[in-house]
Amino acid sequence: MAYRSRTKVGVDILRFEGDLSVGEMVKMKNRLTRLLNKNHKNMLLDLKRARNVELAGLGILVDRLRSVRAQKGDIKLFNLRPEVRNALNIVGVGSLMESFASEEEALRSFAA
Repeated sequence: MAYRSRTKVGVDILRFEGDLSVGEMVKMKNRLTRLLNKNHKNMLLDLKRARNVELAGLGILVDRLRSVRAQKGDIKLFNLRPEVRNALNIVGVGSLMESFASEEEALRSFAA
């Protein structure tokens, strides 16, 4: 499975267990869609284990981000490895999504 999830203070935290590949992001897309359909609008993605990024996988993530924001929610990232952060910045996704060093910091950003 591509993820494990839990909810904390009204925010769904999804721990991504693989790379940002098309196959893994399709699994994540389905999970995010189910959460959104249940009116869960604030989500955090833990990317600690992600090492590689595929452009098509990022396209799926950006598609979900648009859907969540259309419902007045947000997706934020935390625990990014430097190589993943660099890849996100190179393709411009880094400016679309906030990212944080820790889960606690990311959770606090939803309260602000």
